[in-house]
Amino acid sequence: MSNSDQENSRTINFYERYSNYTDTQILEILRNQKDYQENARNAAAKIAIERQLIHSESDLLAPEFQGNKSTRLTLFPQIASRYHHQRLTASLFRFLYILSFLPIIYGFLKYGEGKIEQTVLGASIGIAWLLLVLLFKRTRKNLVLVPLFGILIFIGVSISLKIVANHPVRVLDFVVLFVGLLLSTYFLAFVQKLIQNTPED
Repeated sequence: MSNSDQENSRTINFYERYSNYTDTQILEILRNQKDYQENARNAAAKIAIERQLIHSESDLLAPEFQGNKSTRLTLFPQIASRYHHQRLTASLFRFLYILSFLPIIYGFLKYGEGKIEQTVLGASIGIAWLLLVLLFKRTRKNLVLVPLFGILIFIGVSISLKIVANHPVRVLDFVVLFVGLLLSTYFLAFVQKLIQNTPED
């Protein structure tokens, strides 16, 4: 089969799949056409013309279909492509997995100092975090986020008390703690947002 035949075959496959899409979904693909394969874009354009959503492919040169999105800042960027959505979600989960090693490493360091209680606490928090993240990825239930945020609050309060107990109090320690907790909270919330809004394609 030639490359031309393969391209036509892919376009036909997308056409058959998109035939069941609503007008809104078709227009959404065309508005975000840069996030899609050329075959997918061509199939969506053909359907749009047949449904008289656009007059011809030249209509796709209009700003509406050129990815000229609002410059308004958003906390969580929208991902229209299923492929990019899956890659970003996987990357965020990897970051959340890595976070579980921080308290475990802390525990091992304390073990070297002979502080068994803090060793057990650090290892327990790290393992609990890892298991909860795995559970959230598998079940995708928001209820799992409650203990995860609870762990972040516990860590924040515990470390804050330790920082305050030291004299003089080092402001930089609070800044590092705040940034770490803020990023962890953001990535958890972002993953939850992505899971709730999975693109159709």
